[in-house]
Amino acid sequence: MNQEKNHLAILLLFLTPVFWGGAFVAAKYVVPELHPVVAASVRFLLSFLFLFPVLMIWEGRKSLPALRDIPLLMFLGLTGVFTYNVLFFYGLQTSQAADGALVVASSPVFTAIVAAIWLRERFCLGQLAGFALCLAGLLTIIAKGSPSVLLNREYNPGDLLLLGCAVSWALYSVGGKLVMQRISPLASTTYAVGFGALFLTVAAVPFGSREMVMGMSVSVVWGLLFLALFASGVAYVFWFSGVNKVGAGRSSVFVNFVPFWAAVAGVAMLGEHLALFHLVGAALTVGGAYLVTTKKAKACKTAGPVRTPTAATEAR
Repeated sequence: MNQEKNHLAILLLFLTPVFWGGAFVAAKYVVPELHPVVAASVRFLLSFLFLFPVLMIWEGRKSLPALRDIPLLMFLGLTGVFTYNVLFFYGLQTSQAADGALVVASSPVFTAIVAAIWLRERFCLGQLAGFALCLAGLLTIIAKGSPSVLLNREYNPGDLLLLGCAVSWALYSVGGKLVMQRISPLASTTYAVGFGALFLTVAAVPFGSREMVMGMSVSVVWGLLFLALFASGVAYVFWFSGVNKVGAGRSSVFVNFVPFWAAVAGVAMLGEHLALFHLVGAALTVGGAYLVTTKKAKACKTAGPVRTPTAATEAR
């Protein structure tokens, strides 16, 4: 029975990056017709309406946040939902799905940097090689394999916006480490989505209109439903279910497949073309991110985590 449960958990973890990778393609269908802020608002309003009932079924009223957690949950909504998705939709107006996924794949490296600054977490010299590899990968993707693109500043501005996604996700991830000392990952995600949806909806008011929403094509509707229900709803439920069964360490490997599935979907559904620089950039970026996270894990096992006074006093 336990083996069957583990097989199911592995399947759920396998499907999660498929949904997350597909989000880059789904967004490409949405951005030609909807303003980026309006698209993000609709996505996360629908996602919250999906996640909140799931949270109540799984955890009940005990999952309701305490007042002291509200500011940090709002911070998560501001960084990981509002900022990330405004940059995400704006960036994919001009960037390929595969390029965007590869740029965002650098987020573990930025997370390690932010954690070292904010939480004073240890990082070892071996991680510097990971930083260098990831930077080389990012430059390869942004330059499209040609140094003259960088020298002449001819790079795609969408790639830089998506790089901002990686930074905002790093802030979200580090803030999440603090809030998840008191509430579950599913609860923190649900309330961050809720606050992010609120911020996005307020920001979307000047850009939205009844005509825009009512005039959406079928492809845009399906794209939004995929983004809201699968990439932001089902994927998180699958992820948390898998992590609970097999552990965070084994689960983290599956995240590295997000750029792969984004590239596959981009080629199959959008007719995008992959070049040699995509393969080189993928190897450098994902390899660098993997090296940073594995070196960090080994450092923590040998030396133990450094805890800031804030983290120590806020822990249960």
